Amino acid sequence: MTDAEAPSSGLFETATDQESLVRAAAAAAPTTAERADLAMVQTLDAALREPMYALLSSLADNKYVLGRRYAEWCTGAPMLESAVAAAAMAQDELGHARSFYPLLRGFPNGRDATQMEEKGWQQRQTSAMRSLDARFGTWSDFVATNLVIDTALTTLLCAAVEVPYEPLRQRARKIQQEEAGHWTHAAGWLRRPSISRTDLAASLARVWDDAFTWFGEPDDPVVTQLKAAGLLSENPEGLRKQLRARLEPLLDEAGLGEPLFGRQLPWDRWDPTARRLRA
Repeated sequence: MTDAEAPSSGLFETATDQESLVRAAAAAAPTTAERADLAMVQTLDAALREPMYALLSSLADNKYVLGRRYAEWCTGAPMLESAVAAAAMAQDELGHARSFYPLLRGFPNGRDATQMEEKGWQQRQTSAMRSLDARFGTWSDFVATNLVIDTALTTLLCAAVEVPYEPLRQRARKIQQEEAGHWTHAAGWLRRPSISRTDLAASLARVWDDAFTWFGEPDDPVVTQLKAAGLLSENPEGLRKQLRARLEPLLDEAGLGEPLFGRQLPWDRWDPTARRLRA
């Protein structure tokens, strides 16, 4: 589990009658458009289905857990406006996860997985970045995750906006637009003189390796194979360069870039199957 603290109640636990449970399940069931997306799996070459499943699964889990982490600060942000932003970003991320999870049903690996309309689905196993395992300890953790991890996910989706696999392409285009506000929020907080530079430096270091290793090693079996097939426009190194190019001007402006960009990534702890660093 990505949470040390497994939730004691889930989405459906608040329902007190069978009718409410039925309505909740119906709301989460696949739509007509989603069923069409499931059929699109058959358009993928058989050798590409496993790496595409791995990518979609990792995106879904990271979006889901990130949304939960944002939601935990809806009443704890230092300003009312930031609490509203945390709630909005949480809704965005959970919505993105909600759009990815149904796609997994179409792949052989996902047919037996617990689905979102099933009671207790929140307790299923997930595989998100290691730094998302625990709740944010400080607002600086929120800002650093918003800036680095959120942007890493968007960087990969930007590499999918022109791909021929329609379910991924459509979601990538829509999510890319919605993520613009997340970047603005993170950049705004990084420029605030009131936020501790010491705390920010520590928080950025905590999430940095997770974000930059998530694209995989140069020969990553998922991203490299999808790039070779034209299902992503960048390989792992290209994605890292794009993420760095996005972050570097802002971090240098804040005086926080130099120690981060000189870090050696801990590939000895990288688990390519789980797509996350080992503890």
